[in-house]
Amino acid sequence: MLFIVGTVFLVLLSVTLMMLWGHEKIATKRVIPRAKIEECWNGEERRSHERFERDLEVEYSVERRPHLKNGRTVDLSKGGLKLLLDEKLPKGAILDLKLYIPQMRQAIEAETEVVWTSDADKKDPSGKRFFFSGLKFIAVKEPAGIHLSEYLIHPEPKG
Repeated sequence: MLFIVGTVFLVLLSVTLMMLWGHEKIATKRVIPRAKIEECWNGEERRSHERFERDLEVEYSVERRPHLKNGRTVDLSKGGLKLLLDEKLPKGAILDLKLYIPQMRQAIEAETEVVWTSDADKKDPSGKRFFFSGLKFIAVKEPAGIHLSEYLIHPEPKG
């Protein structure tokens, strides 16, 4: 008999506590002030890697096609780069990239993914349009990643 009374008491206590918890949760929602965020960027850099303005030659192929195309970097970082190209690349396209740094004998080879593409307000004399593409590094052949990091920090040759 005592066991049944104890069990009933625990069940009633649990139900009461659940009801109080639910009531408190609803009451708390009414008290918490709601605000509309008008601006969340304070002007500081939000990228995870610092960007460096560098104008370097690039060769690339889209989706492992054998035909190599040329472009120029606008800026680059340890995480990716911005290219100026004469074609609009689709978001999500995979590029095999060769990045030519002046002091290095071999190009830095990397696999990249197109994150965004936009029109550049630039045309050549014949009227051909240009586009910016933001790419993130998926894989960089080593030791090229180390050389890229060193170049970003110290673009001028030591000596």
